[in-house]
Amino acid sequence: MQTLPFRLSLLATACLSATTTFADTTTTPPETQSLATIVVTASREGESLSHTPAAISKVDKAQIEELHPTFIGQVVNKTPGVLMNDLGNEQHMMSIRQPITTAAVYQYLEDGISIRPVGVFNHNALYEMNMAGISSIEVLRGPASSVYGSNAIGGTINFLTQAPSLSPTADMGIRFSSEGYRRLDLAASNTFNSAVGDQGLRLSGYVSDRGDSWQDHAESDKQSFTLRHDWQISDATQLKNIISYNHLYADMTGSLNAQDFSQRPGYSYQTFTYREVDSTRVSSQLSHAWNDQQQSQMTLYYRDNTTEQNPSYNIRTDVKNGVPTGTYTGQTTYNSFQSYGLNAQHVANFDQVKLIVGAMAELTPNEARTNDIQVFRDPSTRIYTGYQQRKLLRDYDVDVSNQTLYSQANWQALHNLNLVAGARYDWIKYDYHNHLTPSNVTGAPDESRSFHKASPQLGFIWNITPILVFYSNWSQGFVPPEVSSLYGANLVTPNLTEATFNNIDAGLRFQLLGDRLDGEITLYRLTGEDEVISYTKPDNTREPRNAGKTLHEGIEIGGSWKISDAYQQRLKLSGSLARHEYREFQPSSILDYSGNSMPSSPKSFGTLEYQIKPIPALLLSAEGVYVGSYWMNDANTVKYSGHTLLNLRANYRHKAYEIYGQVMNATDVHYAESTSFSNNQASYTPAAPRTYLLGLQYHFGK
Repeated sequence: MQTLPFRLSLLATACLSATTTFADTTTTPPETQSLATIVVTASREGESLSHTPAAISKVDKAQIEELHPTFIGQVVNKTPGVLMNDLGNEQHMMSIRQPITTAAVYQYLEDGISIRPVGVFNHNALYEMNMAGISSIEVLRGPASSVYGSNAIGGTINFLTQAPSLSPTADMGIRFSSEGYRRLDLAASNTFNSAVGDQGLRLSGYVSDRGDSWQDHAESDKQSFTLRHDWQISDATQLKNIISYNHLYADMTGSLNAQDFSQRPGYSYQTFTYREVDSTRVSSQLSHAWNDQQQSQMTLYYRDNTTEQNPSYNIRTDVKNGVPTGTYTGQTTYNSFQSYGLNAQHVANFDQVKLIVGAMAELTPNEARTNDIQVFRDPSTRIYTGYQQRKLLRDYDVDVSNQTLYSQANWQALHNLNLVAGARYDWIKYDYHNHLTPSNVTGAPDESRSFHKASPQLGFIWNITPILVFYSNWSQGFVPPEVSSLYGANLVTPNLTEATFNNIDAGLRFQLLGDRLDGEITLYRLTGEDEVISYTKPDNTREPRNAGKTLHEGIEIGGSWKISDAYQQRLKLSGSLARHEYREFQPSSILDYSGNSMPSSPKSFGTLEYQIKPIPALLLSAEGVYVGSYWMNDANTVKYSGHTLLNLRANYRHKAYEIYGQVMNATDVHYAESTSFSNNQASYTPAAPRTYLLGLQYHFGK
């Protein structure tokens, strides 16, 4: 086959996949100027953005290469309404239409397949991504449960793996920073002819480590690889196979009290806390076009994940009758799961109507153990010096099954008006088996719990003019209780129900002044009921609870302005103005937090970046990052003041060579990446001081 047909087939494969793909932007004469033609799969099938009523943003390959990120948040924080903070060693917390949280209210995807199964969410799951193998990242804000099921509440982030190149290419790069971060990147790709059709391969990966840091007890290392195989079986049939492997070993520095955070932010109380993760994902996707109107797709996938940790956040002061005893406890945990899944769907086009129907089935055997440990602490230095095992608290298996039916219709009612309706029904079941004698300490007797929920969606998009688009969308979503919340290391097994959410948003996309100014503005209102939060009890222990009712509402903005053609000057803006509050939350007879702001919910945050090219080969940028103040506790009595940062970047590329440098936190601001409040005191996760990074890269075959 010729390269052009194969190029087209690769595009068809991407559009038929359960991912989001974007076409190249083309510039037309001013009299016919229109918004970029973007193909998305918020409906699980390729659809023009002009036909999609959803708040969607994208970071393409060129933008990722400009940033050379060491942390995913450096990329996604440039999209409207997204704040991902860096907790060190690829750990993070996230805010998309939610407070900065660890809750299971986000869906993380790799080529449309969830990185983690339902019920086994981990807010840090993005350390299981290989950024070196990514071609673009897409962010769908707001509930997408009608498409992707539970957890897709605040937002959905889809990482698209890079397709094989049409000719031999390779990349090699190194980078290192004053923070002690070192990394080696390698990639190779090619497409070749065979007797059974054209086939393409791409292998990409990196190894990194962190040592000699500004922070005590902050070492880590990671190995990350992705292999993608594309096979053009025939003009109508394509096969895409992906294998991803990630291994991470990371120290966990933990947080500091107010005094140490202020006076010695590089200090750590920890000497032995760590997390070690092994993650493997395999998927095989077969797509077939029966004709111009009918296409089918089937995806088989497998996950294997093991996590061992002695987390810093589990170390607590023993309390008896409300008085600290001077002793300390903690927990070591082991979790593993294997997932077996199948997703099948069919797309039919009937003149003005596109209909999508599909089904998914997934089984995830999950096992977990939790050990109680006695922790020893030096009272003068406050450092936890060691520990010893005491007893096994939890030892259980949970088989998590999820079956789904979904459908979506896109009707072009008028030449410039599209109506969209969709629905999904999920059946979720937890089969729990306790290997210990049931008690208030060791967990509940064997049981089964079921959750089932319909997730509808209605929306429209009105292309008012070629450069002005208005859309609105109403959707519902839900989150079942996590396996760890129900059966983890709590003294009792809580009686939790699923959280439900209703969302309505309206957005405007525009392009003005020719092609010089483009942007988006989105208004949203998201209400939650029975949202699961981590509640601090009077004895300073924490447990998950359904929070009654919550409200999340705000405005998201994003845009890009070509200031001048001279030196290709450009200004980029992204941000959010929002409030997140408890509408009804009374955790006890004497405590009522109704009307209070939820902790860790800044009213505003955003980025502003200026770019300039003094010469064609050199890109310079200055980025301001702002995070507003927020309450740290449910009672709204302790506040974090917020922060403003400056980041500087320079990229020089000549032919196949590239050299780049960065100065992160250039003004050396002392700030916290996250905060918490427990044991009647505030805790702070210190952020890195001014950090310098230098990198070199060579591109073969480009």
